[in-house]
Amino acid sequence: MGPLILLDVDGVVNILGEDDSPDGWDVVCSGRATAEGNTYPIVWSPEVVAALTRWLDDGVEIQWLTTWGHDANRSLRELIDLPELPVAGTYDHEPAGVPEEPGRSHASDAPSAPDPLTGQWWKYDVVQRILREQPERTLIWIDDELHGAMRFREWADEHPQVHAIGPDGDLGLTAADLVAIEALLYPPEP
Repeated sequence: MGPLILLDVDGVVNILGEDDSPDGWDVVCSGRATAEGNTYPIVWSPEVVAALTRWLDDGVEIQWLTTWGHDANRSLRELIDLPELPVAGTYDHEPAGVPEEPGRSHASDAPSAPDPLTGQWWKYDVVQRILREQPERTLIWIDDELHGAMRFREWADEHPQVHAIGPDGDLGLTAADLVAIEALLYPPEP
């Protein structure tokens, strides 16, 4: 089996910074997408979407691992022009609805680490499950919550087949992140 990319949305594909032209990308696009009945601003780099599309065309498996859950395959996917992707897991607890405010992102409403129900992070639970089911598979876990030192990133670093990519949420995936991911997807021949 080839590598599996577990892909977050907010802070990874959706750039959360206040600047409409964040550092690192010459061109960014913006629009709006709906999740859980609310509409959120989306800012993304076409270069990131082009990389994801190229990897998919090369046969790399990419699955959503995001609070967007199955909503990622609706207006968001259509907006950024990605094909439908499997959802690795979802957060079952429905967060309380918050009235829409200008500039609010889905990340500001949706639960993050730790999960208030279990004291753990639901995404961590999903990654652990995949690792148990496919212990030899390379997992590339991309989530802005992995930015900087934290116990979940430390856990990932203890498992050689799990590669944690934690972009700064204000920047989303950068060109350097894409290079690091491609090095994992396409290692040099010995």
